[in-house]
Amino acid sequence: MAGLLWKATSGDVALTASTPKTVLQIKAPANQRVVIRAVTISMVQPPSASTNAIKMRFTYSTANFGTGSAVTPQKVVKELTEAIQSTVYANFTVEPTTPTDDQDVSYVQFGTLFPDERGVNRQIWIPGGTAENIELTSPAAATVNVTVVAEE
Repeated sequence: MAGLLWKATSGDVALTASTPKTVLQIKAPANQRVVIRAVTISMVQPPSASTNAIKMRFTYSTANFGTGSAVTPQKVVKELTEAIQSTVYANFTVEPTTPTDDQDVSYVQFGTLFPDERGVNRQIWIPGGTAENIELTSPAAATVNVTVVAEE
């Protein structure tokens, strides 16, 4: 790893009630791993007050990555000259098929940013050529924004 930190955001993504949606996907370049350092979720429009927790699930894909809108990651340190090799997609219209569950599930409440500072034991490593997916499920319609900080 070259220590190239970058960040990417999904932009505002509308969630439909009780429907899992891949909001952001990070695909590592072939033969180079990527590590997710932090995930932040904010709710632009929360679900109803009585059911305001949104489920966040991490999965990974080795093929059949789905279809999302391309996002351009931005360097955290702008002066670094290396090019970002990872590709990022958001707001999927076709979900990744047969993703593998990472067994990493959290619930996000409205009214707080959800900084997921993963620490040494909870970092998510993405092997070269595979993708990590951040999937959200809301009990009611909601609009969210997901930002990741990653290193390659």
